[in-house]
Amino acid sequence: MSAIKDGRYEIELNGKKYYMLFSLNALDEIQDRFGGYDKLDTAMAEGKDMIKNIRWLFTLLLNEGREEGEPELTEQQVGRLIHVGNIADIKGAIFNAFAFGATGGEETE
Repeated sequence: MSAIKDGRYEIELNGKKYYMLFSLNALDEIQDRFGGYDKLDTAMAEGKDMIKNIRWLFTLLLNEGREEGEPELTEQQVGRLIHVGNIADIKGAIFNAFAFGATGGEETE
């Protein structure tokens, strides 16, 4: 990753660093799927599609944040990174990534 702040949010899973990015591409796909990014909290709340929504969204954000030339991750691969012990952290990271991207990569307090 370059030293220039690019809005990507870093997360470490199983000793490997990944980057998530709320790009315009991601926001467009979120709008199509959920009706708007303002519906993220509802989409990731307890409910019958919560797990699918989290896996889909996390996959989208990781693929948007990957380095040029890195292969795209599938939902199956991303699903192996998420488990009962870290799902709350993943949800928190998704919201943090949104806030981080909205500030252009500046940390928020």
